[in-house]
Amino acid sequence: MRTALYAAGTLAVAAVLSPDSLRSALAAAASSLFETAPFLFAGLVVARLLGRQRSIVDFLGCGCGPGPSARSLPAGVATWLLFGPLVAVARFAAALLCARLLYARHACRPHTHALQPLADLAALLPSSLLAGAAFACLPAVDPAALGALGEVALGVALGFCAAPCGLGAVAVAAALKSRAPLTAAAFLCVAGIADLRALHPAQRRREEHDGLAYALLALALALVSSRHGDSLIRPSIAPAAGVCAAVALVYAAIYRRHQSWRSRTAPVLMLIGVLVGAPPPSFRATETTLADLFAGEHLSFTGRLTRESSRAALVRYAITCCRADAAPIAVRIDPAPSDADGAWLRVDGTVEGVDGNLRLVPHGVARIPPPADPFIYR
Repeated sequence: MRTALYAAGTLAVAAVLSPDSLRSALAAAASSLFETAPFLFAGLVVARLLGRQRSIVDFLGCGCGPGPSARSLPAGVATWLLFGPLVAVARFAAALLCARLLYARHACRPHTHALQPLADLAALLPSSLLAGAAFACLPAVDPAALGALGEVALGVALGFCAAPCGLGAVAVAAALKSRAPLTAAAFLCVAGIADLRALHPAQRRREEHDGLAYALLALALALVSSRHGDSLIRPSIAPAAGVCAAVALVYAAIYRRHQSWRSRTAPVLMLIGVLVGAPPPSFRATETTLADLFAGEHLSFTGRLTRESSRAALVRYAITCCRADAAPIAVRIDPAPSDADGAWLRVDGTVEGVDGNLRLVPHGVARIPPPADPFIYR
């Protein structure tokens, strides 16, 4: 069911997206894989150091093993960074409780998967593509049209049927958060706790190693690290990507005679995300989303001009961990500048309140070249 859902969703998104939007979706999907790579390699190292304590793998991996995937400690750390400590602790505790109830019904505990970077990246690939699709498509739709109940129902259905692994669920929820917060919240309440992955008995996974896949992975990680994140991940994560590149290169030498075609898909997508690049994300709404503003404040803001009917706004995206979780920061400009839609501007002005909404009344407008990195980081 999950495979059919992911395949149908990918084909549908590819059919309706413009070339630029498709590139943006691919970049967002690749970014979530880059973000999770350091977690996967760190878990691998710790698992090897622990030796026979194999049960700990349930907690160190990406969450693609049997049982509730929200028990993944890397997924918990990512949830903490993106949604705060309360959400992270609540999801982890709920997953532990669900696992206890599920295992109580079986005579023996399900087997544990060994940590394998390529296999784990392959398991993350569907949810990364789903996160990329959500990142590219949500600016063009209005989830509020579904109503609160509709948003929650969509999140519950998506969380149960899609059933991403632990890190994959966090990536999808992050992509949903800025435009459909109720859907994201409902998704997190189900995905990784009581979804199809947790309820369906997992099959034993064979080892998947491929020398070429490790080499491609090493190249992609090295490029992102050398480019200080390359607008895919926040620059502070780039050094960890460099370390992972070195480890992947060692694995490429060790497993140079091994072949697994399935294992090459995720590294190829990551390399495409680096080499092809993507235009800045689009954002249609023109309301002011910048927090802590107040009427009468002087503001200088740099962003990309977007128009909707007679209204206009400057938009910049803020990244927490990777491109897939980028959230728009928009400041409405009134009166609208005469510059073309998509132009990069620096506007100085005063914030005014009109009908309960804030807008920036410009005193000076300067057109600037597009920045090398269109994102800001928080």
